[in-house]
Amino acid sequence: MTQQAPARGDRDTYLQGAFTLAAAAMFSRILGVVYRIPLGRVMGDYGMGLFGAGYTIYMPILGISTAGINVAISKVMAEKIAHSDERGAYRAFRISLALLAVVGLVSAIVLGLGAHAIADRVMGNPDAYYAILALAPAIFLVAIEGSLRGYFQGYQRMTPPAISQVIEQLFRVVSVLILAFALLPRGNAIAAGGAAFGATVGAVFGSLYLVIPYYLSRRDIGQRVAAAPPPAPDAESVRSIVRRIVLLAVPISIAAVVVPLFGVADLIVVPLRLQAIGFSVKDSTRLFGQLSQMAMVLINLPAVVTYGLQTSLVPAISEAQALGDRAGIRSKTSSGLRATFLIALPAMVGLWLLATPICELLYRHGEAGVPLAALSGAVLFLMVQQTTSGVLQGLGRTDLPVRNLIIGALVKGVLAWVLTGIPELNIRGAAYSTTAGFLVASVLNVYEVYRHVGFKVDLPATVLKPLGASAAMGLVLFFGFPRLLLALGNDVATLALVAGGGLVYVATLLLLGGIRERDFAFLPVIGARLARLFKDLGLVRE
Repeated sequence: MTQQAPARGDRDTYLQGAFTLAAAAMFSRILGVVYRIPLGRVMGDYGMGLFGAGYTIYMPILGISTAGINVAISKVMAEKIAHSDERGAYRAFRISLALLAVVGLVSAIVLGLGAHAIADRVMGNPDAYYAILALAPAIFLVAIEGSLRGYFQGYQRMTPPAISQVIEQLFRVVSVLILAFALLPRGNAIAAGGAAFGATVGAVFGSLYLVIPYYLSRRDIGQRVAAAPPPAPDAESVRSIVRRIVLLAVPISIAAVVVPLFGVADLIVVPLRLQAIGFSVKDSTRLFGQLSQMAMVLINLPAVVTYGLQTSLVPAISEAQALGDRAGIRSKTSSGLRATFLIALPAMVGLWLLATPICELLYRHGEAGVPLAALSGAVLFLMVQQTTSGVLQGLGRTDLPVRNLIIGALVKGVLAWVLTGIPELNIRGAAYSTTAGFLVASVLNVYEVYRHVGFKVDLPATVLKPLGASAAMGLVLFFGFPRLLLALGNDVATLALVAGGGLVYVATLLLLGGIRERDFAFLPVIGARLARLFKDLGLVRE
């Protein structure tokens, strides 16, 4: 049976797509955190260092060569689909696929041929060669996978990209652990190379999942393209399409590299400033590890929701802009921000009040709660920054989020140098600087979105009611934890309060009338049923 190609009539709403992508990203991110525990036990500190060295080189190259292309593809295709130009949309995809294949292949060859030089001269450790070499093929495969994801996103079909992400991560994690364990008798360097090759294995299966349904749908695509009007004499040229994709993709790719590069800068600045105020090298490294490898991981978890929103907003906003639907742009922008605040505010309060018990539960390092509590505000600003970046990218202004992120990163860097050097703050100063950096980037983004879109925020529904429900949840957490801690111990008390706090937040939000019937639209399958249930109970309004 021939699988139908994505069609306008059966695509996801952008909020449903956002939920699907966010769920996949959450699963992948949790799996990406969990597998490092057994991997570290198998390979030890040195093996993990070699494994991490390969990824330190791989991630910036991957970001430069592929990060923005799928977003650019989805935007160009969405514009053409909005004008019922099926032929032009498919043509844009084929051109971008060829472009990305060439870029990915060249990047993979350069990394593979340069692996020895990078290991010897950049890393200063020849043992890193195998890990770097093993990651080279993954760049080409991820490039192909990214173009296919952009194709489905252009049709606002987020389920295939989400499933491919889960498949890629599952096969990557399984192969990482199997190869590391199997190759460990041959030495840490070979084992690290085997573990790094897991990225290539994952990319193979993630790409295959997308390639198979794409080829199964080619007959339907051919029929639709054949039925489309013949190309106009002034149809967009190949050169013009390539130029548009590159201009859209480059700023996004730069943004994908900015955060890792400033993480490297933090690695230099924060331990240095901690040592300047009297911390030993060992203690400063330990504190930096709590900030970067424990606290920041937890800050990034809620942000997978806005990752889904950002990805879904790009084609949705692009389509509305192509149709001249200013009201649609404002509506999608407002609903995206509303969804952001509904998730970000309780996450911020929960991480602030339960920082130490959460870190004790997950890491058995309760002291990591100190930088986590100081970072909790960054959850809100990071999520707002991501959502508004999706709006600006959908409008074609991919340069603005990059500029604002760089400005925020510069502010973060300066404040990290100053605040970390204050003895009373030490590692909290570094955390506060990160929060300030995301605050600056998010405020600048909101200003640019307002300037280009002119949207209005329903302040009570978007901010005040979620804030009130978060405050009620916070009171339960603040007064409930000491009592439960004595009765149940840290782990059970923490889990009980996370679940109980979530229920209090939702119940309070319902009582305040902070949830509307259309807010359930982003939930696939069960959204409509839940909306009807709560409406019948008088707990939601239209």
